[in-house]
Amino acid sequence: MADLKIPEVILRERRKKNLTQEELAASLGVSSQAISNWERGGYPDITLLPRIANFFGITVDELIGNDEVSKQEDIESFKKRYERDSPKGLALAKEYYARYPNDFDIMELLIFAIYYNRDTREENYPLLKEVCERIVNECTWEYVRMNAISFMCSACPDEEWDKWRQMCARSYGCCENEMLEERYLERGQAEEFYDQRNKNDLLVFMHGLGRNDFEYYTANSGIILGEPERTAAWEKHKIALLESLEDEIPEAWLGYTAECWLKMGGALIGCGRTEEGFAALERSFVFMERWAKIPGGAMMDLGCREIWGNAKIAKNDSYVKYPDGSEMWTPTVWLFWQLPGDIHSGMTKWPWFDNVKDDPRYLALLERAERLGGIA
Repeated sequence: MADLKIPEVILRERRKKNLTQEELAASLGVSSQAISNWERGGYPDITLLPRIANFFGITVDELIGNDEVSKQEDIESFKKRYERDSPKGLALAKEYYARYPNDFDIMELLIFAIYYNRDTREENYPLLKEVCERIVNECTWEYVRMNAISFMCSACPDEEWDKWRQMCARSYGCCENEMLEERYLERGQAEEFYDQRNKNDLLVFMHGLGRNDFEYYTANSGIILGEPERTAAWEKHKIALLESLEDEIPEAWLGYTAECWLKMGGALIGCGRTEEGFAALERSFVFMERWAKIPGGAMMDLGCREIWGNAKIAKNDSYVKYPDGSEMWTPTVWLFWQLPGDIHSGMTKWPWFDNVKDDPRYLALLERAERLGGIA
C-alpha cells in the first residue's frame, strides 16, 4: 500500500469540511487517535474504506488516490454507452452519478437523461432538482449552470417557477458578452469594443437562426410539426437571411441551408402546397450534396466579413476562429453539424410527408436520400 494516498486525501477532505480530527472520528465511529494515525501515514482497515469514502462524498478509488486514470477510462466508457433518450441511458446515468457524485459532466448527462425521458420525468423530478441545485451552487462553468436552470424552468412545478426564472438572464442585453462590449465602450477601448461587437452580432445571428431546431429531430409535443404554415414562412425567412450574406451561400452555411430547405419543403407539403414543397425539397439536396463533400474539420468561411470580422469555423466544431488567433464558443453548435442522412430522417419521420408516400416524386427523392446518407 506504499503508493496509496489515503493519508493526504483524508487530511484534505477533512479540512474541506472544516472538521477537527475529533469531529471526524465521531462521525466515522473511530477514535481521534485513529484519525491522527491515518493522517500521519497509517492506513484504515480496508473494511472502513467505503464508510470513509461515503462520508466525504467521494469514491473509494478517489480515497486511495489511485483513481484518476481508471476514473477517466470508466467515465469515457460510460459516455460511449450513454443514450440520452432511453430508460437504459437514464439508469446508467443514475448509476454513474452514484459512483462519481462530484463529477459535473456526469451530472449534466444525468439531467439530460431525466429531462428527455418524459414518461418517467415526474417520478425522477426530485433527483433532477437535487442535481440541478448542486450544479447551480457548486459548478463554475456557466454553460452547465445555465443548462441546469433551463431544464428546471421547463420542468419545475408552478410553485417553484419564480425561484428558477429569477436565475435566468433578465434580457438578451444582460448576457456576459454584451456586458463585456459595454465595458470596453465605457473604458474607451475602441479596438476591443469593435472586436467584441462583431462577435456578439454573429452570436445573435446564430441564435436567431438556431432557435428550436432540435424540435424537428427529437421526440416532442408535436406543436411545431402541427403548424406547417408558420414553419414554411419561418424557414423561407431564414433562407433569405442566409442568401443575403454573400453573392453565394458561404461554405459554413451550406449544411444549414440544406436543413432550412428540407423543413420548408416538408412544411409546404404538409400545408397541401405539394408542388412548392417538392421544389423546396429538391433544393435541399443541392446544398446537402455540396455540404457532404466538405471534409470534417475543414475551415469554412462564415461570410459577411465586414460585420463579423473574417470569422471562420471548422466543420463539426463549436468554436469560431479569428485571424488574430482568438476563438469564440457558440452555443448553437448544431448550425454546423448537419449529416447527409438528415434528409432521409426528415422524409421518413415527419408526418408532413404521410400523404405523399406513394407519390413517385417522393419515392425517387427518398431513394436519392438513401444514397446520400449511405443508408442500406
